[in-house]
Amino acid sequence: MSCAGNKFLNTPAMDSLARDGIRFTNAYVTNPVCVPSRISMATGVMAGRLGVLNNGVKASVPAEVDNNSLGKLVKRAGYDTFYGGKVHMCPELNPPDAGYDEYFKDQRDALPGACIDFIERKRDRPFFAVASFINPHDICFAYSAYKGKSIKGKQSVAHLFRQASEMPTEQLPPLPDNFRIPELEPDAIELYSKANAVTPAGTMRKVYDERQWQIYRWIYCRLTEQVDRHIGRILDALKRNGLDKETLVIFTSDHGDMDACHRLASKGRFYEQSVRVPFLMQYKGKIVNQVDANLISSGLDLLPTVCDYVGVDVPKGLLGKSLRPLAESKDIDHWRDYIVTENHTGRMLRSVDFKYCVYREGDLRESLVNMSDDPGEMKNLATAPEHANTLNKYRRYLKDWITSSGDQDAESFALAPDPRVTN
Repeated sequence: MSCAGNKFLNTPAMDSLARDGIRFTNAYVTNPVCVPSRISMATGVMAGRLGVLNNGVKASVPAEVDNNSLGKLVKRAGYDTFYGGKVHMCPELNPPDAGYDEYFKDQRDALPGACIDFIERKRDRPFFAVASFINPHDICFAYSAYKGKSIKGKQSVAHLFRQASEMPTEQLPPLPDNFRIPELEPDAIELYSKANAVTPAGTMRKVYDERQWQIYRWIYCRLTEQVDRHIGRILDALKRNGLDKETLVIFTSDHGDMDACHRLASKGRFYEQSVRVPFLMQYKGKIVNQVDANLISSGLDLLPTVCDYVGVDVPKGLLGKSLRPLAESKDIDHWRDYIVTENHTGRMLRSVDFKYCVYREGDLRESLVNMSDDPGEMKNLATAPEHANTLNKYRRYLKDWITSSGDQDAESFALAPDPRVTN
């Protein structure tokens, strides 16, 4: 977003949410791919507890989770409910059966109009609308455009690629500061790169030259601007109907994109560009303008936050917290020590100062990064003797997480603290 310092695009709609609300700068997904991340947002549960650590895996959703999913909770609170756009979860959580009165399938240009039609209706009850836009996810087809392949239904990406290819290099976004491959990168980054993926990040890492990465970044900016215009139409409708001061607006995403950082594309990594997402809340008159650096989970904290605002009890046993106290500037003694992201490759623990990752496979299975000194994640400190105490601390954090969250899957690859090292 331009409000987050990106000089190479313009996102006035998202910027307006930040200007009149709160922007969380350290919001992390529970899993950096679509299906598990969206399952978490819909349930407040780490999707790995439901058997889903990657796309294409069937979920096992217990009745108590199904009955207390986001749409059903809000519906029971007396709201008219609408879901439009991308779903990509599991059958139990798919609208319209997941508590939504209406479901509109289109994920692109037609979705703003359908959402506006819903919110403009005369009613005597409050409304809850989910507008789930696909873009800028179409960036996944940029490699196909580069290869000259036909992209059925995604002509805009091919058009953007042709347009960028004709531009002078100096008019394209520059390479990111962390474009290089980091020192001592864990082996899993390469081991889990699939050559047959829609976006073959490992292949692109080898064959893209610097200009191709700049073209990739330019396309991503334009796709982001497309969805910002869609969001702007909905925000304009709220204002036009006098609802802008009566409506809580939350904006977030299910994952990010590597965007040429570390010569990578797509998602699924524990690098910041993949796991850290926008999270904005606007409720005029209730939420004051601020930028907040507390660690939050888009998947775990969203559902408790909505429950807080609609006035229903948060289901028991959830790991997340309502963001309302932070958003409304209430005094909070302590928020949380760390946040966890999971996937089929391993686990990530992020504290205020450090990020620790451990992977299932590889000779080098751990990374430790000082995020205060090295926000671009260029130097892995896991093998440095002077950081052994810190590494031990995060190994213990992971053990605590396994116990407190029931993360039995992580037990197979978590590393025990070295008894020779004291903290």
